Amino acid sequence: MPRTVKDPEERKAELLDTAMRLFAEKGYDNVSVRSVAREAGVAPGLAYHYFDSKQRLFDAAIAHYAEECSEGMRAVLDDRGLSLDEKLEGAIAVATDHSAFPHADSLHAEGNGTLHDRLSLGICEAVRPRMQAALELDAARRGAPAGDAGLLASMMVHACVGLASGPGMPDAAAADAARRYLGALVAEYRRGPSGR
Repeated sequence: MPRTVKDPEERKAELLDTAMRLFAEKGYDNVSVRSVAREAGVAPGLAYHYFDSKQRLFDAAIAHYAEECSEGMRAVLDDRGLSLDEKLEGAIAVATDHSAFPHADSLHAEGNGTLHDRLSLGICEAVRPRMQAALELDAARRGAPAGDAGLLASMMVHACVGLASGPGMPDAAAADAARRYLGALVAEYRRGPSGR
């Protein structure tokens, strides 16, 4: 059989996708770099070329999947043609689309709590800088100081991921709660530190 030569970044992405699927299905303890290589159809040496340990493979797979899951949210938050309110509504709509999270059922399975928590934090870290930039742009458009944009972005992102990360989530009730609470936080942010 002829050897298939692929772009190194494409091969690395395939390994990360395979690793994430296996970690989600089998759990951390039941996956090895060799098993990921075997499942991806590559030699173990190639997998070890990219990831010299299972922990590095795991960390990279989580980061890669978090980037994938948050891509739509980040795109909405980066859209300079939208107001902050439109960005928040768009991000909630994307975040409540279950198709954006292909391994959600496995990640919510019993025994995958740690994996799920790591992924939730990864999504927060991928989205937080974009949320901060959206808040800063809103302040600039209003001619106001951005003040607590970084702190507020962290609060907003971590709270929303927490609201939407339980089994069967995100659901309509969680989305409505996110809209209400984000709206209240944004209103307070716009009032500024003096409360006016």
